[in-house]
Amino acid sequence: MHAQRPHFPPPTDALIGLHLGRKPEDPMTDALLALSYLRRAFGLARRKPLLPWVLVPALFNLLLFGGFYFLAGSALAEWISGLNSVEFSGFWSFLNQIINFLVSAAIVLVWILLFALLASVFTIAVQLIAAPFMGLLAEHVDQQYSAVPLPEESVPAMLGRTFKRELRKTWDWLWRSALVLLVVAVVWFIPVINVLASAIWFVWSGWLLGMQYIDYGADTRQIPFSQMKARLHKRRWLVMGFGCLVLALTMLPLVNLLIMPVAVIAGTLIWVEALSGMPLLSETGAPQAQLED
Repeated sequence: MHAQRPHFPPPTDALIGLHLGRKPEDPMTDALLALSYLRRAFGLARRKPLLPWVLVPALFNLLLFGGFYFLAGSALAEWISGLNSVEFSGFWSFLNQIINFLVSAAIVLVWILLFALLASVFTIAVQLIAAPFMGLLAEHVDQQYSAVPLPEESVPAMLGRTFKRELRKTWDWLWRSALVLLVVAVVWFIPVINVLASAIWFVWSGWLLGMQYIDYGADTRQIPFSQMKARLHKRRWLVMGFGCLVLALTMLPLVNLLIMPVAVIAGTLIWVEALSGMPLLSETGAPQAQLED
């Protein structure tokens, strides 16, 4: 049974205007659309029907991150402390204080660097672990805006299918990222244009994140992965703009542990309203036109 639809507002007139007024392959308009979807997602994430689906994975991410950070940091700190096993005496005894200071400084530095490292790469592991839960969140968002009922599927089947699809996506972006990384490496060693290397990698990473979060909405409808990618290429600027915005937020420590549910909401909205071709529900529950060209 579907949830109560009136809890969620329909697309705003400004958003509808952006869709209807956009020109094919208009980067600026699609960038504004991406920002609008992300802002809507932040608002929807605070609403009661979705709040539990946002808080639970966020708390899970924080606990998982905190536990791994504490265990890894403690192990490294203990290992560094063990290096200070030599004690000087006599004339060289003054070195003991210097070594103790250096060891203490190294331990503090390890905790700081470990935090920065985990805050940057932890999102990949969390996406694999939390993928089934994010699928349920996408399903709740889809039910509020699409006039087409969701396919019938048991929860265990959905969890298994979502996890397998996440593995498929991971493999897809891994080998493609290796090729892009090769291009970036070549560009990096070419004078003058080597300044573009970081930009190329940032844009590529933004595209991957955009695909990652929009795919939750497509997966909810059991759309084949190849078909989903084909539709994304038709609105590449919207996908890339959305992904780059999310990527910028994931670069902020701790924020990247909280942004995932919000990005799933925004990605599902983009799929339902701009890419799926399905009729939408108006505020009263009646079908309304799809927001696309």
